[in-house]
Order: sequence, then C-alpha cells, then structure tokens
Amino acid sequence: MKQTIRRRIAALGTAVLLSGLSAGCGGSSAKAPETPEEFHAAAVGRAVVSTGNTARLGKAFDKAKNGENVTISYVGGSITEGYAAGEKSPDCYASLSAAAFQTAYCKGGTVTCQNHGLSGTPSILGNLRVSQEVLTESPDIIFLEFAVNDGKDAEHRQSYESLVRTCLEAENAPAVILLFTYMENGHTCQDQQQEIGAHYDLGMISVRDAVKPEFDAGRMKWSDYGDDNVHPSKAGHAFIAELSAEYFEQAAAKKRDSSDQIPAETLNPVLDRPAALHDAVDLTYQNGAWAPGTNNARFPAGFVYEPGEGNAPLRFKVTGKTFYLVYKLANNKNFGMLGVHINGELKKVVQGYGANAWNGPAVIRCADYDESTEMNVEIRMLDDHTDRQFEIFAVGVSG
Repeated sequence: MKQTIRRRIAALGTAVLLSGLSAGCGGSSAKAPETPEEFHAAAVGRAVVSTGNTARLGKAFDKAKNGENVTISYVGGSITEGYAAGEKSPDCYASLSAAAFQTAYCKGGTVTCQNHGLSGTPSILGNLRVSQEVLTESPDIIFLEFAVNDGKDAEHRQSYESLVRTCLEAENAPAVILLFTYMENGHTCQDQQQEIGAHYDLGMISVRDAVKPEFDAGRMKWSDYGDDNVHPSKAGHAFIAELSAEYFEQAAAKKRDSSDQIPAETLNPVLDRPAALHDAVDLTYQNGAWAPGTNNARFPAGFVYEPGEGNAPLRFKVTGKTFYLVYKLANNKNFGMLGVHINGELKKVVQGYGANAWNGPAVIRCADYDESTEMNVEIRMLDDHTDRQFEIFAVGVSG
C-alpha cells in the first residue's frame, strides 16, 4: 500500500523534492538515512505530529473499504485553494491528497474532494464560514490549514479552537485533521494550534517538522518546496499530499480507538460559537446608499457603496455576542473609510484601502458583548469619504 501511494504522488511531482536531498548525516531510526530516498522518507515520517484518536477516521476507512463514497473537505487559505499549483486544480495538495486516499483505501466508492480554500483568509473567517459552507456537505474527513494565515494573538487562538470544536460537534462526527504549513521566514502558528489539537486528541501534520531539519542540514533549499516565500510550488503541493498519505497510513496501521469524546472544557475561556455569515440573501435591510451585490464571485450578495449616492446608511438587525465585517481590502486609494454603528454607538472605523492589499476579503471584529444582544446596525461612509468606494462582502455574527 505504501508503495502505491508513493508512486501515485511521485508521478505528480514529489520526485522534484526528493532530488533536492543530498546524502549526509541525520535521522533517528536504527539505521541512519544515507541516500536521498532515505532522507526523503525520514522527512515525510517526521511530518506526522500525531495520529490522534482514530475512532472517527476509522469510520471513514470502513466506508471506503465497504465501497461507499467518502467526502474529504479541505478548509484553509491560499495554499489550500491551490495557489501556484492552480486554483482547485488536480495538482493542488487537496486534490492529490483525496486522489491518494481513493487509490489506497477505496474499494468501489468514490472520494469527493471539497476544496474550501479561500486566499488570504484566517481561521476567523473560516470559523464564520464552516457551518454554512462545509458542514452542510457532511464530510467524513476535514483538513484545517490556517497556520500561515493566522496571527499568534488571543483572537486567532480563540477563533481556531472555535472552528475545531464546531467541526468536531457536527452531527455526522467527521474526523478532523490539522495541517500546519510553514513560511520561508519561519512563521507558523503550529505551536498554538498544536496545543489545541493535543487538547482534542486530533491528527496533526507539520510541514515545518518535515522540511526544517533538511534546510538546516543543507540537504534541501526552500526553492525545492516553495514557489515564493509562502506558497508551495507544484512539487511542494505534491509533497504536502505525500505527508497526508503518510498520516493516513500511520493512522490505518494503528490499533483503532474504539470511541472518542470531545472534552467538556475548552482551552480558551470564551469561544466564538455558534458563528455564521449573513448578506443580502438573508438579512432584512434598508440599503440606503448601498447597492446590493458585489464584484466578488465568492461573496456576490454583499453591498457596494458608490460615490455620488449620498450617505444614507445600510441598516439591519442581527443578534449575537460578536459582530464582524467581511469586506474588500483594496489596493486602490479610491476606496475609503466607513463607520460601523451599533445601537447608536460608533463601534469601529474600517479602512477599505490597504497599500499591500490584493483585493481579497478581509475580516475585522467590530463589537463584543458579554451576552447575546440585539444589534441595530448602521453602516455608513465617514463624512469626508463619501467620494470614495467600499464593498461589504458579508457580516458575521457569533455567540
């Protein structure tokens, strides 16, 4: 089985990575690696931080073995979406990972790869998206990839645990696997996310643990993995898929856990749950100077402000503890600033222009309450920015 997986993925690009490994000292097995192939195998093996509790994953293996269809969802940022390999292309790690699972474990059924990657987005937005976009498909396995998109602050720790717990509490009890990606400058939120994964006894895979020892020893260069300082090349995507195949193999070989239990306690004292996105489809609103719709295919039902239409606010009501704005952060100085007013109070000023922006979605927390509160929301441009543009993709509410 192992060779079947290796051949399948190597044919799609992993051999490029292997060629970057030169013989040297290292490894912790009884026989130290000596050849490029052995160093490569050692790197892949190191990537499995933990197989975690395998009771849920075992059910997915059983479905595959019995000829039933299996759905694997991949949730994350631009790496998951497939940047460099091609958006949701057959060469991105999600497609390759699902294809390898199909080859190795399926006996007649089909693996459906659900790619929910969204470039530039952190777990804050992932947590707001997951119930409506991912869990409605009842995936058997969910990969979460936000280690390079998140920050190392309390808000991102809170959102990431909220996302993890929401997935675990889904009605069909999917297996949840954490994938920790890695940047050339060393940035990764693996340590804080790994702590959460350990708390819930989840399967975890680390790109850093696989490649950093090879970089440090000079057996591998970043260019063997990365297309730029963040994103894997096609060979890098194939390598991540190989890491997921190694995880599945180790988990399948382990004595299966008979049951799993979600811990009653959480690591973070407050979680952003339940969480959801809202837009022109489900909000009852007065649009004022804001036209329904956007120029973004992923968020088509938001609201657009165009200069010259006055400054009548966008008005609506939502109920919850926390309010978020999801908006276009534009690399265009024609985009201005707005104010988010809740129950008559200015809660947040939001800047629609960013010097290093790429015109994708941004998310910002605008208000927090200690208990669920009816929020009368008014959003309007600042008085001296009515000659600028702004696009709201959606609003988020949690709690």
